[in-house]
Amino acid sequence: MDMMDDFDTLFFNEVLRPQNLIPMKPEPIDQPESVTLTWTNFYDARMTKEMFNMTVEWFGTDLTVYLDGTLERFNPMRYTGTFKDEKFIIEENEDRLIILAPTNLENWILTEMKMMNEPKKTTDQAINQVVVLEYPIERGYGSISFALTLFYKFA
Repeated sequence: MDMMDDFDTLFFNEVLRPQNLIPMKPEPIDQPESVTLTWTNFYDARMTKEMFNMTVEWFGTDLTVYLDGTLERFNPMRYTGTFKDEKFIIEENEDRLIILAPTNLENWILTEMKMMNEPKKTTDQAINQVVVLEYPIERGYGSISFALTLFYKFA
């Protein structure tokens, strides 16, 4: 078992840890693209990966906050979104997905929530508090998709 831990540590440090990559150099327009040129002249290659998305919609007295994304298990992060100066936080804690959400957004009060494949639940939390939601996730490696919908009503 100790040998597997050594392997995991080496694999994480040597393969998964962020590395200094040399950016890719842009090719001149008048030259045809070649595999050799593409892989040997690196300059300014960048990649963006969206891991967390927060969407807010309101209609009349209803305000809905959608939180969705992908939780990376190799290098777990804390995802944070802000709306009306209130923070929404999503993070992994071993075999649980932890979500912290405000019970009110100015004059909107949290009334219901729907997490992943669970049915919609009503809530009667106190004002100016943070609700802590937990969702069981499997231990292991890879990525886990998550989705949460919070329903607020104007008070």
